Amino acid sequence: MNLRWLTLLLLLIGGSPATFGQLTGTNPVVRFHTDLGDIDTLLIQDVAPNTVANFLKYVRRGDYDNTFIHRSILNFVIQGGGFTFVNGQVVAIRQDAAVINEFHVSNTRGTLAMAKVAGNPNSATNQWFFNESNNNAANLDTQNGGFTVFGRIISASGLTTMDKIAVVPIDNQGPGFEELPLLNYIKGQTVVDANLVHVLWIKVVPQIVALTHPSANTIHVQGRGQPSTSYKLEMSATPIGSGFTTSVTVTTGTGGNFAFDDTTPGTKKFYRVTTL
Repeated sequence: MNLRWLTLLLLLIGGSPATFGQLTGTNPVVRFHTDLGDIDTLLIQDVAPNTVANFLKYVRRGDYDNTFIHRSILNFVIQGGGFTFVNGQVVAIRQDAAVINEFHVSNTRGTLAMAKVAGNPNSATNQWFFNESNNNAANLDTQNGGFTVFGRIISASGLTTMDKIAVVPIDNQGPGFEELPLLNYIKGQTVVDANLVHVLWIKVVPQIVALTHPSANTIHVQGRGQPSTSYKLEMSATPIGSGFTTSVTVTTGTGGNFAFDDTTPGTKKFYRVTTL
């Protein structure tokens, strides 16, 4: 598992109080690790808190591990979060209670939204979709109470992965799987696990969210990641990767947060958090 998402924050200290940076505030980042690449996505829980909390519940239980993309319509959406494939059989993942619709953000390219039952705005449970085009906003923003956007892809490489999945050929495999993307599939053959586009896992990415300067010689580092997980907090006087030779182990609590007081900040310091 590669979760080495590196968040760098520059801290300058001198004769005056330190300046410090803050990246994503209270909003977590998750990584969709698929057969065709990773999609790093910022979850906007300050806009759609109940939807994000619902999604993270499935993530933290591992319900999305080894699921597959079951719907793909070119220039529209890729959809997943509903099914696994076990011993040649499609198995639906468990659904918790539906969440109240929280539509506030337009469904533009690269946004992550929840799927719903037609005619029921408050029916989102476990299935999600990435929107491939800005041209879909007029439809998705007005249909069924508006589809709740609760995240957005934050890197060009993530958009590239989404686009790779979008061009995988589709086949009609019956009700619910009319637009199933299949790799190396020959029409008429039995679908096997290797044909599916998997979401191997979705994890909260470890990141630094804020630095504060509580005393003249102390920098307070705050971060987040998976709950009850240990990470390596690395430090350097330069942003060059080879400079990160000093590190400490930090462990998140049940809420996924960690904190560390650096009492040797120096005149300039960079921080990043990685997996052990």
